Amino acid sequence: MNLTSKIISSALVGASFMVSVEAMATDIDKIKVMSRNIYLGADIFPVLAAAQNPDPVAVPMAVTGVFQSVQASNFPERAQALADEIGRHKPDVIGLQEVSTWRTQIPGDFLLGNPTQASDVAYDFLEILQAALSERGLHYNVAASVDNADLELPFIAGVEADGVTPLFGDLRLSDRDVILVKDSRRISYSTTITGNFAVNGITSVGGTSIEFTRGYTMADVTVRGVDYRFVNTHLETGGSEPYMSLQAVQMNELMQVISATTNPSTPVILLGDFNSSPTEGPFISTSGIPGLDGLPLVPPYLQAVGSGYIDTWLSKPKARDGYTCCFDAAVSDEDATLYERIDHIFFNPKDREISKLKVKLVGQSNADMTDESALYPSDHAGLFGKIKLEKQ
Repeated sequence: MNLTSKIISSALVGASFMVSVEAMATDIDKIKVMSRNIYLGADIFPVLAAAQNPDPVAVPMAVTGVFQSVQASNFPERAQALADEIGRHKPDVIGLQEVSTWRTQIPGDFLLGNPTQASDVAYDFLEILQAALSERGLHYNVAASVDNADLELPFIAGVEADGVTPLFGDLRLSDRDVILVKDSRRISYSTTITGNFAVNGITSVGGTSIEFTRGYTMADVTVRGVDYRFVNTHLETGGSEPYMSLQAVQMNELMQVISATTNPSTPVILLGDFNSSPTEGPFISTSGIPGLDGLPLVPPYLQAVGSGYIDTWLSKPKARDGYTCCFDAAVSDEDATLYERIDHIFFNPKDREISKLKVKLVGQSNADMTDESALYPSDHAGLFGKIKLEKQ
């Protein structure tokens, strides 16, 4: 065979291989998704504990500690690690939880009845993360966003001119859940649904009732011509009452909304921080909440898998523990270990045949910590999943 014939033969073989690869690719419908609790930056439960303390300075002191933790856990730095993570995996759709905005007001007016909400933005997590993504040439659109808890309490911002009297300011936390969709001609989104749960946790701080509202976001996403319903949520924390009962009722509400608003033939991707582990079983509510106390309830994880959803983590050939929670509040302890699996990617294929499911943890190792301050990207590990369906 002369040189010209060899070149032509090689080209034909190469072309044949490319056609074969392209043909194989078109036999599969594929979507890449990510779930990421990006961490509000501090443990706020010490504030709830301080609320039981009769000392009038206990709550402002606890809130001061929270704000110091938020500053130390440095979301602008962590956002760089999160953006790198997204850049490596390039998900088509992302569900984010604890997308926080922290605002201050100095001097504050909470102790005067809080006539004006704090408005000086200290950190807008969504804006910071979007900027970090843009720096990398990554562009994601906000398809859906829901405003959840909006809490404001006093903190000690410094001292008055006498150098002794505390200067009180107000610290405000606004929580959101957000769906980001990659800006691509092959990906689009339409119908979006957002909402807050009807039943949420309520506590009293300094005689003021504060509701920690939770919510959900949904979007109909079309990826390379295939439609999916994408659902992102963050349920109430679990582990004890009344929180266990609250999250069970919230999940039940969410499942009803999905069922009532989704095309019966559209596959559903349901992900987020469910605060619910596969090890939990049905229980009788001892929440003390009127209408719930004494009722048999089913935890969120079991509600999902009992309603036709696949726990994608279990699709792994050798599914290990898959723990996603939680690192220390400072997200800086290199020896910290994750100890429970409460973040999930559930998938209901409806009438579609699954070709392959693949899911992995992200942000869970020391190698994922930031270079500057050695911080984990979040106090949770995230989940990245690929869902492949046979073409119809």
